[in-house]
Parts: sequence; C-alpha cells; structure tokens
Amino acid sequence: MATALVGGAFLSAFLQVLFDRMASREVVDFFRSRKLGKGRLLQKLEIVLRSANAVLDDAEEKQMTNDSVRKWLDELKDAVYDADDLFDEIAAEDLEREAGSEPRALACKICSFASDACASGLGDKLEKVLERLESVVKQREVLGLREGIRERTPRALPTTSLVEESGVLGREKDREAVIELLLSDRGEKNTSVMAIVGMGGVGKTTLSQLVFNDSAVKGSFELRSWVCVSHQFDIRKLTATALEEFSSSKKETENLNQLQLQLKNFLTGKKFLMLLDDVWNEDSNIWNAFLVPFSYGARGSKIIVTTRNEGVASVARAFSTYYLQKLQDKECWDLFAQHAFEEHNFEARTRLVDIGQKIVKRCDGLPLALKTIGSLLRCESDIRKWEIIAESDIWDLAPGKNEILPALLLSYHYLPPQLKRCFAYCSIFPKDCRYEKDQLILLWIAEGLIKQPKDSRTLEEVGDQCFCDLVSRSLLHRVSDVESTFWMHELVNDLAIYVAGRSFYSLDGVDAHQVSSSTRHLSFVRTRYDVASRFKGLARAMNLRTFLPLNVDHVTSNEYFFLTDELLHGLLPTLSRLRVLSLSHYQKISTLPSSIGCLKHLRYLNLSYNRSLSRLPDSITALYNLQTLILAYCQSLIELPSNMGNLTCLRHLDIRKTSLKRMPLGMNRLKNLQILTNFVVTENGGTRVRELGELRDLMGTLSIQGLQNVDSYRDAEIVNLKGKRYLKKLVLEWVYDNNITHQNCLNILDKLQPHWNLRELAINFYSGRSFSNWVGHGSFSNMSIVCLESCKHCVSLPPLGQLPSLKKLIIKGIDGVTSVGAEFNGSNCIPFQSLKYLEFADMCSWKEWTSFGIGTGGLAFAHLQELCIRNCPELSGGLPGHLPSLSALSIEKCPQLTSSLPFAPLLHKISFDDCGKVSGVEPLLNGTELQDMEIKNLSTLPLRFLPPTMTRLNLEDSHEIELPIHRCHESLQYLKLKQSCDSLISFPLEIFPSLKNIQLEEIQKLEHLSNSYGSPLLLHSMNISDCPEFRSFPAGGLVAPCLTSLELNDCHHLKNLPENMQALLPSLRSLTISSCPQLESFPERGLPPKLVALSLSNCDKLITGRKDWGLQSLCSLKTFVIEQEKNIESFPEIGLLPSSLTSLYIFDFANLTSLNSKGLHSLSSLEKLFIGECPKLHSFPKEGQILPASLTTLLIYDMGLKSLDNLGLHHLTCLKEFRINSCQTLRSMPMEGLSSSLSNLFIYGCPFLEKRCQRKKGKDWPLVSHIRCIVIEDVLIT
Repeated sequence: MATALVGGAFLSAFLQVLFDRMASREVVDFFRSRKLGKGRLLQKLEIVLRSANAVLDDAEEKQMTNDSVRKWLDELKDAVYDADDLFDEIAAEDLEREAGSEPRALACKICSFASDACASGLGDKLEKVLERLESVVKQREVLGLREGIRERTPRALPTTSLVEESGVLGREKDREAVIELLLSDRGEKNTSVMAIVGMGGVGKTTLSQLVFNDSAVKGSFELRSWVCVSHQFDIRKLTATALEEFSSSKKETENLNQLQLQLKNFLTGKKFLMLLDDVWNEDSNIWNAFLVPFSYGARGSKIIVTTRNEGVASVARAFSTYYLQKLQDKECWDLFAQHAFEEHNFEARTRLVDIGQKIVKRCDGLPLALKTIGSLLRCESDIRKWEIIAESDIWDLAPGKNEILPALLLSYHYLPPQLKRCFAYCSIFPKDCRYEKDQLILLWIAEGLIKQPKDSRTLEEVGDQCFCDLVSRSLLHRVSDVESTFWMHELVNDLAIYVAGRSFYSLDGVDAHQVSSSTRHLSFVRTRYDVASRFKGLARAMNLRTFLPLNVDHVTSNEYFFLTDELLHGLLPTLSRLRVLSLSHYQKISTLPSSIGCLKHLRYLNLSYNRSLSRLPDSITALYNLQTLILAYCQSLIELPSNMGNLTCLRHLDIRKTSLKRMPLGMNRLKNLQILTNFVVTENGGTRVRELGELRDLMGTLSIQGLQNVDSYRDAEIVNLKGKRYLKKLVLEWVYDNNITHQNCLNILDKLQPHWNLRELAINFYSGRSFSNWVGHGSFSNMSIVCLESCKHCVSLPPLGQLPSLKKLIIKGIDGVTSVGAEFNGSNCIPFQSLKYLEFADMCSWKEWTSFGIGTGGLAFAHLQELCIRNCPELSGGLPGHLPSLSALSIEKCPQLTSSLPFAPLLHKISFDDCGKVSGVEPLLNGTELQDMEIKNLSTLPLRFLPPTMTRLNLEDSHEIELPIHRCHESLQYLKLKQSCDSLISFPLEIFPSLKNIQLEEIQKLEHLSNSYGSPLLLHSMNISDCPEFRSFPAGGLVAPCLTSLELNDCHHLKNLPENMQALLPSLRSLTISSCPQLESFPERGLPPKLVALSLSNCDKLITGRKDWGLQSLCSLKTFVIEQEKNIESFPEIGLLPSSLTSLYIFDFANLTSLNSKGLHSLSSLEKLFIGECPKLHSFPKEGQILPASLTTLLIYDMGLKSLDNLGLHHLTCLKEFRINSCQTLRSMPMEGLSSSLSNLFIYGCPFLEKRCQRKKGKDWPLVSHIRCIVIEDVLIT
C-alpha cells in the first residue's frame, strides 16, 4: 500500500527521459536514413508511450487496491527499459560510425552505420519493442484505466541550495536522563548494557549521538566506539568494526576467534563505552557469543543499544531501558519551522502558521517526518501548495511492514522527475552504507539519470546540484566531519527500495535466485571470496545494466577480495546491456577478457585496487560510450591501450598510484575529460605534454610526472595550466637525481604556473636552485596545502608565509637550504596567519631558523597547532618564541639543536628523539597541561618532575635516564619503558596510584616490583618482557583487582608468579607466559577463576609439571595456546584441559608423534583446533575418530604429514573451514573424503595437494567438489 502513489511517479519520470531520447539527433537521423519502409515506427512508438503516460495518474491510484494494475505498471516499466536500451543501441551505432576510420583492435566486429538495419537488426528489435508496448498498453482498457482522472499536482518544487542543519531541538531532558543512567554504577558486572527504545524516526540515533559526544561522557570512558548494526547481526563483522573503532586500526583477519582475542586483549582492564545503533537481533545465543570479549573491560564499562523493539533490550539483559517518546507540540513546531522557513522571512512565517500547524500535527511528533516535510516546503511560499501537502491522501496511508512514513512518501512525491530517479537509484546501496558523493554522481551520469543541461553547466555540476538537493530535503545526511561522505536514514532507504521496485536487486545473501529478466540494477556486498555459486542465478538477468560490488565499511588499500573466474570470463561478457561494471578491490585479475569490448553500452568501468592487472585489452578502446574509467591503485599497470583517443566520451580517467611508464598518443582527442589524475611524460616524448593544453576542462587533481623529459619551456607553456581554473590540486614531479640544468628546470616551472583558484600544490624532485616567483605568491588566496619534497638543489624557500589560507605545509629534503629567514615569511603580510600544521623533515644542511614576523605588526604562526621537525642533523638555532595555539610538538633526530623551546600555553603532547641539547623544557611546561610525553635517545630527562597533568609517558632507547621515583605521580595512567632507565632495580608501583597500563621491556637491571603500602592498584594490564634479571613481584602478592591482562616474556630468572593470584587478581582474563625457563608451577591455590585465555611458550619446567596445573577448575577458560615444547610425544592428556575450552593452539612440538584422541574428545566444546610445526607427526593411527565432533575450524600448518587418512574428517558434521598450510609432503586428501558441512577449504604451500585438487582436472577433485569456496595459493577456483 505504501508504494501505491510512488511506483507510477518513478515511471512517469522515466518516460519523460525516454521522450527526450526519442527526439535526439542520432535517433532522428537513424530513422530518416532507413529505406525499409518502416519510417513510421518512431511515430507509432511515441503514440503508444504517450497513451501509457496519460493513464499513469489513474494507475497510481488503482494499484493500491488492484494487484492487476500493479503488475501492469511493472510490465510497462520493463517494456520502457527495453525501449530505452534500443535507443541507446542506436546512439552506440552512431558513435561507432564516427570512430569507424580510426585504427583499433577490437574483440567483436562492429557493423557500420550504413548497413544498420540489416547488420544490426535494430529494425527487428524496434518492432518487437513496439509490439510488446502495444500489448501492454491495450490492457489499460481491460483494467479500466482512464486519462486525466484527477488534476495532477505540480511535481517540481524549486531546487534549493544545501541547508546546514542547525541543531537538535527538544531532546535536552532526554539527553540528561540517559547520561545520568549511563554514568550510574547500577550494573552488577564489569560491562553492563542499557537500551534506548523507540519507534522508527523518533530520534534514537540523534539522541545517542548527543550522549556519545557529551564532554562528561567522554571524560568518563577511556575508550569509545560507535557501531551501526541494522538488521543483520553479523558477529564477525560487528566484532571487527568494534575492534577497529577502539584501536583506530584495521585488523586483517576474518577469523572470529582471532578477532575476539584481539578485542579482548585490547579491552582488558579498560573502561569503555560502545554504542550499538539500530539493533534488531532477538537471538540470545548470538548476543551472548558476541558479548564475550566485552566482558573483560574494567568495571563501569557500558554498552548502549538503540532499538525499535523492546524484546531486543530484554535479550541484551539491559540494566536500564530508556523509552524515547515523540516530541511535544511546541518542540514539533520549532523543529518544523527551523527547516521550513528561511531565517528572516517573517512575512511568510506569519501567513503559513495555521496550515503549518496542521502539517505538524500530521507528522505525529516524529523528528524525521518534521525535518523531511519542513525541508520539502522550505522554498515554497504559496499557501495553496502548503494546503495540497496538508490535505494529501498520502497521510492516510497505513504504513506497511517497513514502516514508511507518509511524510517521506510526500517528500518523494514532490521531487522533480530527475531527482526521483536519482533518489530511487540510491536503493542500490545497502542500509548503513556510506555514500561517496563523487562516486554516486558518476554512477548517476553513467545510468543516464542526469540530463544534459541546456546552459553551460557540466553533467557533473548538475549531478552535484541534484545531490545537494537530496541533502537539503533531508533525504541524505552528511557524515560528521567528513565533507564528501553521506548516509541515508534507514526509513528513507526503505522508501528508496520501494520506489525502485523489482528492477533493482541486492544479493545481500548467498545466491541470486530471485534475479530475473526484469532485474536491471544489481549490487552486492563483497565477501572475501565471491564464489561462482553466489552468482548462479545471474544467467537470467540478461538485461542487467548495473553490476556493482560494494563495501558497507571503509576498505583500506591493503584489503583484498577474490572473484571467481567463471563470472569474469563466462557470465559478464554475456551481459551486453551493462552500463556500470565495477571489479574494484578484486585481486588476481591479471587479464580482462577481450570480449569486454562488446559491452557497447558501458559508461562506467571501475578496476581500481587490483594488484595483478598489468595491461588492458585493446578491445577496451571500442567502448565508445565509456565516460568513467577508474584504474587507481592498480600498482602493476604499466601501460594504457594505444588507441585511448577513440574514447571520445571519456570524462573521468583515474590512474592514481599505477606504474604507467607513458601516456598513449592521442590523449588530446579526449576533449570531454573532466578528471585526468596523472599525466606521465616519457623520455624522448617531452613534446607530448602539449596534449594537456587541449584538455581545457580538467578539474580536481592533476599530477604531471616525468617533467625532466620536457625539453622546452614552450612545451610547458602550451600546457596552459594557468587557464585551467577548475583544478583544485596540482602535483609537479621530476625524477630524483635528474641531470637537467637548473635554469631549464626553472624555465619550465615558470611556465607551469597554475590558475589562482588552486587549493593544493606539491612540487617533487625539482632540481632548480630557486623556485619560480609564482610559488608562494599572495594572489593564490585559496591555497591551503603546500608540499615541497626532495628539491635538493634549492638554496632558499619561497615566500609561503604570504599565502593567506595556507593551513598545512610540509617541507622535506631541501638539501641546499642552510637558513630559513625573512624570505620564507614574505613581505607586507602577517606570515602564516592561517597555518595549523608545519613539518620540516630531512633537511640535511639546514642550520638556523630566524625571523618570525614580529616586525609585521602581528605574530607569525598564531594559529599553528602542530609543529614537527625531523631529521635535521645540522639545525642548531632558532625556533619561534611564542606559539599560542600549539598543542603538539615533535622534534626528532636534531642532535645539534640548542634553542629554547617556544612558549606554548596550550601544549599537551611532546615528542623528543635524539635532541638532547634542546633547552627550556621546564619553562615551556610551566602553565601548560601536558598530558602525553614521548622520549627517545636522550641521556637525561629534560625535566626534573613529571607535570601533574601527565597521563602518558613513553621512554625508549634512553639508557641513562633515571625515572623520577622520589615523588608520587598521581595522574599517570600509561607508562612504557623500553631499553631505558638501566639503573632501575626495583619499580615502586605505589608512587603511580592511577596507573592502568604498564610495559617494561628490556630493562637490564630490573629485579623486583614493589608496593610498599600494599594498597590496591588500578592496573588493568601489565607486560614485562626481556628483563633478564627480573625475579619477583611484590611480597604478599600483586594487589590489582582490576588487572585483566598479564604478559611475561623472556624473564629468565623468574621462578614464581604473583602470590595468591586467585584472590588478588579476580578480574584476570588473559595470562601469557613465554620463555621463562625457571618457572616451575602455577600458584598453590591455582589461577584466577575468570581466566579466559592462557598461553604458554618455551617454559620447559612449567610444562613438565603440567599434571599439577589444575586447569579443570577454570570453567571460564576458552582459549589455550601451547608452543615450543621438546619433550611431549602425545597431546593433550585426558583431564589436562577443561571441557569449557573452545580454541586450542598446538605449535612447535619437536617430538610430537600423535594426537591423544581421548584427550581431545574430552574437550566437548572445542570449535577451533590449530596444529603447526610438528615435524614428527606423519600420520594418524586407525583408532576411530580422533577429533571432537564439535570442531568448526581446523588449521594444519608446516607439518611432516604424509596422509590425512584416519583423521576422521568426514565425520565432523560441524566443520566449516579447513586450512592446510606448508605441508609439502602431504600427498592427497583423505580417502574417506571430507565432511559434507565443509564450506571453505584453503591450501597453501602444498604442491601435491595443489595439483590433485585442481578444478575438474585433479585426482582429488571429486573429494572436494562439494565445497563452496576453495582457495589454492591465493587463487579462488570455485
């Protein structure tokens, strides 16, 4: 029901586009040139389409109650798509004819325009399309559809500029109440859950954002993490996201066990806040499994869950549930008015108050509805238009199962036709996906959703306006602090899916069984291995226009995915109507099939982040419609096809981070290019740089590489960078150690002056002695970033202080500069008035820095926040005396620097490395609130006492420094000593009462830890490594009730663990002991009862006494790692390990000859078993099933195995993943086969298995052919 009034609206917008195409030059010329007696076909087609369009209003109304009408609309949409494809084919024929005289190597023979009707069969195709449309339209009479049944409400409202939302209204009391609940200590456990429950659109996410960013909340938690959950509660993905959020680094593993271990180790002993937004899961087993690693946080850790369903809060066992109510009447009006009225338009506000109040009442107190309708009406002052909105029947529609709000339906209903299609296309992105603005605009253009403007604007500019319009109408929202990234509210996404209908499809699961010939646009979220079975249903999608793999989360350049060859070489070439094809982030695609040249409709091709692709097939130059070609980060790509000039429709060519050696001839023919990221000038081809001069519309980023090959400044002048006013970033790059004369370099740089609008400039490996006068000229008023790198012959810096908007400046490797002074500041200005970040690095001759602009009447560097000086070995004098905004100072590898440090009252972080002569540290710190200090390679601590505000101290490679242990350091929370403080024998824990994390590494004389007062410590984690003399913990035990992680490595004199661990370390979750040869046993009373992970390595005496470990009593123990053992022949013994164990790692057992089946079978909960580096384990005896039936993951690594027979793998009915690594003597799969439940098989470094498991050819293929995903040597073969 909810889609009733919008399905036809989408189709009406589509028909308008089709009418425009029918009137295009190429279509009209095509029909005029026909001599087959069918000249009236076009006229007939137009009559039929207009007949259909005439009854769309009535069809929109009747489909609400008549399924036959709804099906009729679907059939009509399919037929319109077919007609559109036909007209696009006609346009493609026209492009082929125009390029017909150009040399090219094509994979498919292209027919000439002169023989169009006979050779291509377009006439027959047109008759079939007309016949289908006539059949569909004739049904209108049977269905009783009538023309002009009601007056059509004007659809197009004036477009608006982007309106920035100015705050949240009506939620202050809710915010305070939630924060009070959050900061209370009402939970019984270390980590407790609270829930915010409310209906869709009521503002749960907004309230959560207010709470999450509240200063009191920030100050109460050491770590914070925001995780958007939505419908799919994927434990692995959510764990990885939480870990990435907490640690600010991406974890390269899909192994849930490893992810949970890493997360546990990271959270252990830390008080954290995690917010899980939009949770739907009601399965308590899944929730409990997800929650395990979070239980290791410090007491007071909290998890906030937002949900529409009270049952979710119950499953999560929330200690408190906050029910978020709708807004009150006054708050509703204020929020609506904020979005509906221009700030100073009081006259309109007065006239429209009464009707506005009616609209607000119909929004039913939901902020999302109020904002959306308000944004819709913002530029509409006609009271009649407001009345139409207020009286619309859409308000009376009952929300469907996806709860689409009537306000959202109205917002869509009144979009202009072009915006309707652009909005519907957003349905191709999954929920919670972040939109990259530029990418979405390019996709819109490729799909033909952006009409060619009649004015001077480009397609990209029109697309940008459409995007901004969707933002201004609150249909898209900017991600905080990320200028180009946006997101869509879940309810708005539901609306987009509704209006898009069956032509859009997202796999979102395992296979494509619901795909049909009506599917035109397909997207799916990449998995690490996209196997053939996932796409088996795509053969039915012969009309597919879009093939778009996506990532919900941000993907780094180091992440990789694999795509089955069957799709690339078998299926994709058959999808002849594709307009958008993305294969980005897929590895091991070393070649593309030549048949890709037959995809004549293709507009968008994305091959980025492919490490194997070295060349493109020549047939790609037959893609005459191609507008966007993205090859960024194809690091092996060395050349482009020679006939690239044929691609005259190309608008975007992204070749960043490739290995291109040269540009093909004819790039100057690409007159439509808007983006050309790189241009490589090759040796003996310097004049080719002139081709850039003919590309007048370039915008965005341009990097010109190989400028040492430009022989004449006249060639550089012809490039005409000065005339390219839309460029934002320019990189000018020579090669290192080039032999070009200084004067020639300068002449060329003179002629490469860009337009004044430029925002970013980088000059690399320039070999002139001075920079051109334009570098640093004050007329570049928009320039905000400058980087000068490895310009080793320059003897002075340009006057960059004159750039009024400069915010970031990096100067590296300018070897000829010995002094930086007034010339750097410029003249007649306050130098560096906007600069926030300044870095000098690798300046091997720089000796002094003078003149800081005091004489100009203002203070230079007044807004500088971060100053970094690295590897300047000769620098001895001169630093700015006063930096009022400086918050971070880093001085590294500057051994001669003797200057006093600047006065910086806001400084909170300093880092010193090998700069022992720096003076004035203590005066610098007086009056500051220094929190973070890192010291390396210094002989003395640059201050006598740690500042009272210091929370983090890191000392490395500073052997002679003495730690200030004669006074209490109450604020210090994190301490790391590495290869420092050699005189330290006893570490007094009592003087660091707030310490949470301590790392002591390679402290040569350290023998003891002490706690003179015996008072409880706040420690959460402790790591003592490579301390050869370390012998003991505090007498009586380590009193650390919050300690969750203890790691001891290479402590050769340590004989005993802390006393009474069971009682004094009640929170300990993880214990790691490695290379402690004198350690003989665990404490007499055993290990702490909450221990979850235990790792033992190279501890011979301790392992020899394993019968006395007493681990059976540890009911919480889940993970056990044991490695580097020389004496054990069979493992594990019965009763050695607790039945609670879920993961067991056995590595580097030199004499292990067998696995103890009885011991393994006693581990009834074991899910993951990893065995590696056991050279004497050659085979398995015939003693029945060796491994426990509960096993889900098995890894065998670097073993001397010759056979897997008798291991009983075929009986493991829960086994999902089997990895075999570096087993070079293993000759075959087990004769009895593998488990039918197995879905993932990975084989690396096993030459016999590699050969025997080859797809359809290997002798063992029948044993593994049932496995969904098989990867051999990083090649996906299924």
